[in-house]
Amino acid sequence: MYFFYYIPVSIDTKLRRFPLMTYFYACVCLVVFVLNKYFYESVPFDFLNFVYSPYNPGLMAAIAAAFLHFGYLHLISNLIYLLIFGRYVEDRLGPILFTLLFLSSSAVGNILQVQFNTAVLNQPITGIIGASGAIAGILGAFVVRFYSNRLKIAYWAFFPLQAYTRMGYVHVPAILAVAFWMILQVAQGLLQVGGIALSVAYVTHITGFMWGMVLALAFGQNQKAGVEAIWRRAQRYLARSEAYAAQGELIRYISLRPDDPAGYAALARAMAMTGDSSGAIHNYREAIGRYLASKERGRAEDIFGEAVLGYPEFTIASNKQLDLAYGLERNLKSDLAVKAYRNFATRFPTHQEAPFALLREANLRWHTFHEKENAAECYRKLIRRYPQDEWIDFANEQVRILSLRGV
Repeated sequence: MYFFYYIPVSIDTKLRRFPLMTYFYACVCLVVFVLNKYFYESVPFDFLNFVYSPYNPGLMAAIAAAFLHFGYLHLISNLIYLLIFGRYVEDRLGPILFTLLFLSSSAVGNILQVQFNTAVLNQPITGIIGASGAIAGILGAFVVRFYSNRLKIAYWAFFPLQAYTRMGYVHVPAILAVAFWMILQVAQGLLQVGGIALSVAYVTHITGFMWGMVLALAFGQNQKAGVEAIWRRAQRYLARSEAYAAQGELIRYISLRPDDPAGYAALARAMAMTGDSSGAIHNYREAIGRYLASKERGRAEDIFGEAVLGYPEFTIASNKQLDLAYGLERNLKSDLAVKAYRNFATRFPTHQEAPFALLREANLRWHTFHEKENAAECYRKLIRRYPQDEWIDFANEQVRILSLRGV
């Protein structure tokens, strides 16, 4: 017996929101399955109403059929595909459009399958159940939205006559993996037309898939996918240290996504790799400013640390620099806070808060890092530069205390 089985495991992208509706539909399928299998006589409704057929027509029946499965393998295989692909499609579409995709793909696929059974296969009594039409629609939307991504596939190949068996993982382009699945559906659907009895609703798969593609295109997902494809190419160029190629892609990406701070941070890295210091500093500033504006302070602090590592005197606009320094100190990132205060006082010596920045730097050096000599130098710098400042008496007292301790 020859055997080859594969199943998708993961996708090379990150979720940006919790896929609520995907998990909800998976739970509904599971609950309906358990109720139908073990508590059929206890529920106040008939599960036969979930079967879509010419004898139970109507849009609601075509949709309800998605939540009924006839066996464990049927249920588990559908849930695997729903959870793997549905999460990412919902993440990009949002819960409302994802719900429209799920329910309408089930309805379209099931309705056309019954029409096919009646007109072509001459099997009008055959009923349709299962979420495969909805999942096929998700796959159709997936191939539009994630055509440039890669899938991690688990596989098992068993060829006994050749004494060959192998299992493992492989990364393949998403569009090829889904195309292979679609070719199988079409081939097996043609076998049904040829008279071979198969119990799978392949027309549901094919039409659900096509419907999902149509909806994704109507929702503008192909344009958004193109932008993400540019981003992924840029990341691959950066990973291979092909900085000039990465710059070209990132400039295109920023022109399409001007409000994404990650694009500016990536462009700064690419420019740093090519020795374009002014360009790198400019884009680090853009990235940090946008992260702060969007209340993503943690990311702003991370990018600041990255920028200071490459450019020790790095600063951003004065008020943002001081705000960032306060935040770094509050978040116990004391080493970065010292650099932020120091660079602020150096870059903006006439700013009214420059003396206070020197005080904060001195305090951190003294009480956090126990660098008493460096702390004393900060106080002396304040005394020399700002003899009329309101903090001058405090600074003199701190210098006196440190001198008594031998500094």
